[in-house]
Amino acid sequence: MVANKLAYRNNDRAIVIGGSIAGLLVARVLADYFKTVTIVERDPLPRQPLQRKGVPQSVQPHVLLAKGYQILEQLFPNLGFILTKNGALKIDWVKEFHHFNLVGWSPNTDDSLDFPPSEVISFTCSRPLLEWTIRQQLGEFSNIHIVDGYKVTQLLGDATQERVTGVVLRSLKNNTSEELLADLAIDASGRSSQSPKWLANLGFNSPPETVINPLLGYATRRYKAPENFQANWKVMLISQAPPHQTRLGYLAKIENGEWIATLGGYGGDFPPTDDEGFLKFAASLRDATFYDTIRQAQPVSPIYAHRATANRLRHFDRVKLPQGFIALGDAVCALCPVYGQGMTVSALAAMVLQDCLRENNLQQFQKKLAKEISFAWTLATMQDSRFPTTVGAIKPQKVNGLAKIMQWYTEKLLAKATVKPSLHALCTEVFQMLRSPLTFYHPSVIWQVLSKL
Repeated sequence: MVANKLAYRNNDRAIVIGGSIAGLLVARVLADYFKTVTIVERDPLPRQPLQRKGVPQSVQPHVLLAKGYQILEQLFPNLGFILTKNGALKIDWVKEFHHFNLVGWSPNTDDSLDFPPSEVISFTCSRPLLEWTIRQQLGEFSNIHIVDGYKVTQLLGDATQERVTGVVLRSLKNNTSEELLADLAIDASGRSSQSPKWLANLGFNSPPETVINPLLGYATRRYKAPENFQANWKVMLISQAPPHQTRLGYLAKIENGEWIATLGGYGGDFPPTDDEGFLKFAASLRDATFYDTIRQAQPVSPIYAHRATANRLRHFDRVKLPQGFIALGDAVCALCPVYGQGMTVSALAAMVLQDCLRENNLQQFQKKLAKEISFAWTLATMQDSRFPTTVGAIKPQKVNGLAKIMQWYTEKLLAKATVKPSLHALCTEVFQMLRSPLTFYHPSVIWQVLSKL
């Protein structure tokens, strides 16, 4: 049932191109405003939480930041209970995320320090489990329909070519095509989006792109946790340290008593995908904890490689778009996955869309989205640009004196956060997108960072 009426054409049908996380969350928002919402997904969707061909990165780790989880709870108030029932693990990021950063381990690894429970909460699980759980929740909405096994091949325009009126679908089963009409079409098809070509076919300019490629490669394997294994972490990260330390290791507890273990290397320093090479690479990390943990566990999957990790921003906000069309998710802003921001940025996009629909102001969506995702883009690209091998890196001469001071201060802050629980909690809240990074420059925080105490 449509809860809100708009003066936006007939407000009858919306189409979402892509049934991944971004598409699913957007469909939930649209369900409150449109009589029918159709998600078009090229993959046959599994009935169980299994990986699928169209999301090759699904076997890699996916981080649901606390901000992202808060948004999911707004859209699906019962989600936390269902995730727990399905095997996902609740994580307190202040207490249970152990991070070896530029200078050392986060203070929560020290058993002598007291860390009371925090409100920086989300879940750790596999990407297929999260996506499947959200699809199950969408099944409760009678006006949301998923059409799988179909590929969108073009946008349909009206006689003036100023408005999108639907899409052309091609069945991947029998190669037939048909038209699907709509008042609004949303591209949530991810990194492989064909929107630039579709828009050009309607006579519109393709959005300019910015690409910053750190040449990061991943290798991921699942392990079964050893019997009676005890640890006070749920996620462990040994970070890269630009400009010279290119390697990283990410280890997370997920459903079914398994761990997802990922190794990464910047600048083409890709981790091997054979058993011996994988372990040898793990042993080369800046701290031995990751290697010591996985070598006592039993591998339960092959080793999967993934190298489509470039930061890519399509500037849809800088070009004229036809009415009845918007783009979001990785189709707009695909981030290097090492920072774990992707799913949360998709959730933020859904909230921007909700605000624009509520205000009947869709023509401002792309500009509002660009502003909302600017922090995530800046964080990823500034850090990745510190590696000399990064293609398209932000040039040092473009980093002004103030930026250099801020970088120096941030490094001081991270160093102090390894010994001060209060600063560790603050950094966690900022990096989980719960607080503004401007909080780092509050006088009380500056005093803690710069004091010798």
